[in-house]
Amino acid sequence: MLALIMGLSVGRISAIITRQRVNRAAIAVSNDLQTAFTLALRDRKPVQIRFDTTTMTLSVRDVVSGAVFRSTSLSAFNMSSSNVALSRPSVSIYPAGLANDSLSITLSATIGDATYTQRVRMGRGGLVQIQ
Repeated sequence: MLALIMGLSVGRISAIITRQRVNRAAIAVSNDLQTAFTLALRDRKPVQIRFDTTTMTLSVRDVVSGAVFRSTSLSAFNMSSSNVALSRPSVSIYPAGLANDSLSITLSATIGDATYTQRVRMGRGGLVQIQ
């Protein structure tokens, strides 16, 4: 009886862990995007958000010097290139608090037959939402 209960709950636990992994990755990306706007305003310098598909890393860097302020590896959340979709690979944020374009990052994971998805959207004015 115990083995039957354990067998049924393993699939459920795996689904919960996968959802939490995608949620944590979305929160980390959201924090990086918000930080980029804060840094551009604070330092009065343009900042670039760039995603490197080979290393699966989202970085926030100074446009002028190239110094990396913040870097988040989505590989740490067991994300691969098939799990991440971006509307564009890089966006610049100017000291006035505006970005040159909006950005949408979709994170997904397959759980059995279903796919769990979180979308992080950044507007040109700095509004960052997780949907």
